[in-house]
Amino acid sequence: MRSPLCLAAMVVATLAGTAVQAQTTSSSYDMSRKSWIPYTNNGYVGLSVGKPHYSINCGGFGCDQPSVSGNVYLGGMFNQYVGAEVGYVHFGDADLPGGSVKAEGINLSVVGRVPVWQSLSVFGKLGTTYGRTRVDAPTGFVGGKETGWGPAYAVGVSWDFNNNWSAVLDWQRHRFDFAGDQDAWVRSTNLGLKYRF
Repeated sequence: MRSPLCLAAMVVATLAGTAVQAQTTSSSYDMSRKSWIPYTNNGYVGLSVGKPHYSINCGGFGCDQPSVSGNVYLGGMFNQYVGAEVGYVHFGDADLPGGSVKAEGINLSVVGRVPVWQSLSVFGKLGTTYGRTRVDAPTGFVGGKETGWGPAYAVGVSWDFNNNWSAVLDWQRHRFDFAGDQDAWVRSTNLGLKYRF
């Protein structure tokens, strides 16, 4: 069975390859638009909220998953199909019996984007997240703080409802280091807005 990271890499590669043959041109791409990321144009900022899920070992008692996660990001495009993003993700607090778990981080990703129909596009992201976690553990659990790099990926769709604004729906996964030598994925399904400046 292929790992999630391999599947994400295949999605990004497929998007980049398909982009060369794509016949549809999105009206939102304009070479004259500036970006805050070096060597890119068509800069944008985005904000999304979602429903997170921690895939950690809760000791058989189950975790009370957070109700909301947040993601803010800044991006730019190298060309119509490939770009780069930097962002901050926060997945809220998952409640353990007598404790809690928290994960947040800075994400760096390469973005592959393909217009599929008029103002509708599909995209994939592949990158890494420098994460910071905290486990406030009850008796019998290992608690503490951890930091470190882990893989991250996302797939989604965006709809340009005018020349500057897009609605975005995506599914993300980030791997974090947790106390007690535990590595775990945190995933979220998100809905947000993106503004091209």
